[in-house]
Amino acid sequence: MLEDVKLSDFEKEIIRNGQEVEVWARKLFSNGVLVESREEVAVADTEEFLSAGKKVIFQASFQTSGLYAMVDILQWDEDGGYWIINEVKATSAKDKKDKKHVYDAAFQYILLKMAGLNVGKVNLVELNKEFRKNGEIDVRELIEFTDITEKVKELEEEINEKIVHMKTLLDEEKEPLPCECLYKSRGNHCPAFGYLYPDVPDYSVHDIVRIGSSKKKLEGLVEGGYIAFEDVPEDFKLSPYQRNHVNVTQTKGSIIHAKIIKKQLDDLVYPLYFLDYETCPTAVPIYDGCKPYQQVPFQYSLHVLEAPNVDLEHYEFLYTGELKHPMKALAESLMKVIGDMGSIIVWNDSFEGKCHRDIAELMPEYEDVFLGYNKRFYDLMEIFQKNLYVHHDFKGSYSIKAVLPVLVPGLTYDNLNIRDGAMAMTAWKTMMFEMEGDAKGGEAIAEDLLRYCELDTLAMVRIFEVLGKL
Repeated sequence: MLEDVKLSDFEKEIIRNGQEVEVWARKLFSNGVLVESREEVAVADTEEFLSAGKKVIFQASFQTSGLYAMVDILQWDEDGGYWIINEVKATSAKDKKDKKHVYDAAFQYILLKMAGLNVGKVNLVELNKEFRKNGEIDVRELIEFTDITEKVKELEEEINEKIVHMKTLLDEEKEPLPCECLYKSRGNHCPAFGYLYPDVPDYSVHDIVRIGSSKKKLEGLVEGGYIAFEDVPEDFKLSPYQRNHVNVTQTKGSIIHAKIIKKQLDDLVYPLYFLDYETCPTAVPIYDGCKPYQQVPFQYSLHVLEAPNVDLEHYEFLYTGELKHPMKALAESLMKVIGDMGSIIVWNDSFEGKCHRDIAELMPEYEDVFLGYNKRFYDLMEIFQKNLYVHHDFKGSYSIKAVLPVLVPGLTYDNLNIRDGAMAMTAWKTMMFEMEGDAKGGEAIAEDLLRYCELDTLAMVRIFEVLGKL
């Protein structure tokens, strides 16, 4: 049997975002009623609302022919004389449409028709990507509707065929054949992968770097019976990065371009500033000037090395609500400790760089300063991302959590209460918005956040020191 799958902090946040956007979307329907029950009871409650003539039903639930669906917002169109399915998603309108969203809505469309409802329109309800908070939120500006009726109808035949197929599988006594995840990279495996493919190692060709973008290569490996890393032939065509990953795994060795690394580090300008941010994106922006899902930096850690072989200095900032906007408070704090000269070392400059561009946009008076910081960036991660240093224990990853244990085994995140960015985001939101009156609990979270972010920049310092000795 499959064990219960525990959700990560990141996955929990996705669920919370969906619930939040749905609550906001409901504000557009003042006459709506909510089905608070679930499954069979919800179906009966929905039927009661329909019989009572309710025109808008939230979480309307239907069951027929062995199928069950719940509609986020079911709306009666008086002029058209039909029902409208409003499928709410915590995504941004004008983005490339996720086909899964349309499939979800199409299944609901089919089931409601089977249940005898006249459905005349299907909308995808999302966040307006261009919305920017300025005072009280006007939900009419925040939420956008996209008519996907024709796309839904185009999928009707395909989904009906899938319904028949799935019912056939459920009626069979034998378990169905394993799913197609065998031909997908590790990050795209379903939760049942380990159960369906017990002979596939936890670390296999599905983990080869960037193999998800090389579907034909992965298919070739699987069809050739090359599942474990040691099975991959020397003449199997892979990209240079993929071949490096396979080679160091097979030999338990490493690849180090010491001269190139040394040249890059020698070109850095002192003082060196090791900088890291913690950020919080929310589906519906909390602070003025912010868009949906904008990463709002609320914390930084900064280690400063004024010159080689001198003592480190450490500066830190954590927004706890003293001012009105975390980005403004953070910017003003950081400008006091970063000088006009010196390389700014980060891990993934695209992330920190975007934070700086957002700060510059929010506060044009600081534009020259923060865009100037970006010009001084050195991305330490690129040494590992670009295969200047490859180690079999990195397992194809170039995250700091993968590199640190190999290069600096004595420094670890394991003894911290907060160990990754998703945990930090969740902890900060809890401290800021859910702990009113619990000063002691808030102080404990603040201390955990400070220690986590401090380790991120200290880790960069120690990795830099190891690289400098090559």
